[in-house]
Amino acid sequence: MRTLTATAAAAVTAAALAGCGNVGVGRHQQDRSYAAPAGTAGLKITTHGGRVEVTASDSPGIRITERLRWSNDKNKPKARHVSEGSTLALSSSCGRNVMGFATCGVSYRVQVPRSTAVQIDSQDGAIEASGLAGTVRLRSGSGSVRATDLRAATVSISADDGSVHVTGRAATADLRSGSGAVTAENLTADRLKARASDGRVEVSGRVAVADLGTGSGSITLDGLAADRITVRTDDGGITMRLDSPPANVRALAGTGSIRLRLPTGESYAITMSAEGGKRIDPAVHQDSRSARHIDLRTHDGGITVAPH
Repeated sequence: MRTLTATAAAAVTAAALAGCGNVGVGRHQQDRSYAAPAGTAGLKITTHGGRVEVTASDSPGIRITERLRWSNDKNKPKARHVSEGSTLALSSSCGRNVMGFATCGVSYRVQVPRSTAVQIDSQDGAIEASGLAGTVRLRSGSGSVRATDLRAATVSISADDGSVHVTGRAATADLRSGSGAVTAENLTADRLKARASDGRVEVSGRVAVADLGTGSGSITLDGLAADRITVRTDDGGITMRLDSPPANVRALAGTGSIRLRLPTGESYAITMSAEGGKRIDPAVHQDSRSARHIDLRTHDGGITVAPH
């Protein structure tokens, strides 16, 4: 294990606030930039407070700019940079609180080669990543996570309290939010799993297998092309506009309506169960012998199936 030394420019600023004894109180900031050792193939960031931005490019090498923020000289954050094999591990910790007033955190801006494996765990702060093609694992305890222009094989993204937004390509994508929306926009994936405990789920693009659910919120598939779709919401409506004939669709709403638009030119074996009424447009060709199965159920709401 090897600890790196930060180099390049450092800037420190302070805004005067009231002092207290021998504890200097104010608003302090320090910027530091450095490069990872040659041969680094992975990046791991663990932070307790601060924004993290990771951008992939075709340039070699990893470059990091970190910004330290603190409110008194007793709680200046300590930033560590350690090489663990071929992975650069960045982490930070804060000093003790003083008289109940403290600001402490480290924000990161990192540029990496596209193939770099990236793992980020932020307790309190937003995460933004773009252009990544290696394994992607992102988690925020409190803050949104946005990953765009992905080209990855495996993607795992979660926010305990915040939204998740993803675009690009992934062989397998697992997206989760405890409190906030989950959006997969124009995503291409072999397999997508998206869950929101309290928030809406929105998906568009091309996915072979989609497994989507929310405890409280709507589910919207707008212009999705998929072979197999499973959607479930305990409390919310389901709207699906499919751009290609699916092989199998299963939708269940505890409380809420289900609206499905299917491509014409194919026949479908459709099963429906609804307390609030159900209707299939005559332009949708039904055939109980069809290999394309549609199963729609709602305990409190209506069901509508129409052509797209």
